[in-house]
Amino acid sequence: MQLKLKNVLVIFTILSTLVAAITAIMTYANLQPTQSFLNSWLNSYIFALVVMLPTSGLIFIVMNKLVELLFSTLTNIQQKLLHGVFMAVVMESVMAIVTTVVNHEYVTFAQYSRLMFSSFLYALPIGLGFSCLMVFVIRPKLQRFLAQPTTNNL
Repeated sequence: MQLKLKNVLVIFTILSTLVAAITAIMTYANLQPTQSFLNSWLNSYIFALVVMLPTSGLIFIVMNKLVELLFSTLTNIQQKLLHGVFMAVVMESVMAIVTTVVNHEYVTFAQYSRLMFSSFLYALPIGLGFSCLMVFVIRPKLQRFLAQPTTNNL
């Protein structure tokens, strides 16, 4: 298997694990006793993998440009930390909204807000950790991977 394909598979595995962990935590945080965890989690996971993962890639790029533009006086490490925190808060907010909507169809706004905020708080520490992993480890590897010249071994 080519090195580039291996790298893509490794990155995809890491990102899908991140999505699985966060959706599992959020699903567990606002699961009702009558709901099946596996079905609820699977619905949230599939949506997150198909819709949120590509969207988060775009948000990641835009957020990076905004941090570089608005906080150019900060050091590189400070910018990366700020980028990681912003990404975690934005993505966890969106995921909390989506997970709560998927798992709770008929609730009042007050119940929905409580469930959404609860799932956000449960998953935020994991999101912060993964976001920093993304900014400090995965992104540099991805940049090096994309910068390498392509070689055809056919």
